[in-house]
Amino acid sequence: MTDLRGWGLPEGHLALDAVVAFVDGELSSTAHERASAHIQRCGFCAFETFTQQQARAAVRTASAPTAPASLLDRLGAIPQEVELPSAPDGLAITEDGQFVAVQRTDKPAFGTGPVLGSSRPLGSNGWFSGRRARQGAGVVVSGMLLGALAFTTPDSEAPAPAPSPQNAGAIFATTP
Repeated sequence: MTDLRGWGLPEGHLALDAVVAFVDGELSSTAHERASAHIQRCGFCAFETFTQQQARAAVRTASAPTAPASLLDRLGAIPQEVELPSAPDGLAITEDGQFVAVQRTDKPAFGTGPVLGSSRPLGSNGWFSGRRARQGAGVVVSGMLLGALAFTTPDSEAPAPAPSPQNAGAIFATTP
């Protein structure tokens, strides 16, 4: 199974791709000779090669699959019988068969809007100003405070810490 060859490296089994290439006759002459010598020594690879040869013979002798005539007729009738959907919005086909984009007339063309910077600054009016903004800020601050209290309030069921002795002190020992 493992034979020391060349520089003392162990020889393993042939890879499946190498077995298939050997059976199909796709290896170079040197690789074919090496694989043939290995197959003569290795029972596992010889069995794999025999199995691959049987599979190759079975595929070559198998008949081609056929489809029923009714299926082929229905597939051939699709272009004449099936209703195709309409063209997608914004696309059309020219007489020479090219797709083109269609400009919508109900919407203004790009670049016809107001000049950049001519509108009011963000926050000067509307959602971010007035009573609604102050109420929202109050809700956020209240939530933050309640969350902080929930994390800092000690539980009533937690055991009290053990009292430290009154005369606690360190005693240092010295060695002569």
